Amino acid sequence: MIQLSAAQQRAYMSDYLTNGWREERMSFSSVSLEPGYIEAKVNVEHFQMPGDGRFHFSAQSAIIWLSQLGIIYGCWDNQLAAKAGEVYLRDLDLKFKRTINTTQEVRFEGIFPKYCKKQLADGLVYYKNAHFRVESGAFTGTASFLVPIGAAQ
Repeated sequence: MIQLSAAQQRAYMSDYLTNGWREERMSFSSVSLEPGYIEAKVNVEHFQMPGDGRFHFSAQSAIIWLSQLGIIYGCWDNQLAAKAGEVYLRDLDLKFKRTINTTQEVRFEGIFPKYCKKQLADGLVYYKNAHFRVESGAFTGTASFLVPIGAAQ
């Protein structure tokens, strides 16, 4: 087996991972909810320009923001004023069908059908196979979350 040197590893790495991923700064510009649905827009405020000179919304960033949608929806759906504890992403299945190159108001949607919510125990709710779309289907998939809702009363 061949061992790559640090310089050889860097030569194969994407610039956004070696120089910029931790420097990304993004925020929600809006979040709207209704029973079974959440929509949010994300603005990319700072990023490391990739080698091809065109911004690409990364899979890593999409996962972070999809997780935030699950957290916000789970807390809102259970009438929590704030998180009662850590929300855990249990599984995630995403498909990246086309690139997203916009940096303003990137649209994230989450669909939480009634059948996907289950009370597992006092103080814990499970959302199984919620559906997600980013930028009208550029990224699509499902995710499951465990949401703590507080101590048993």
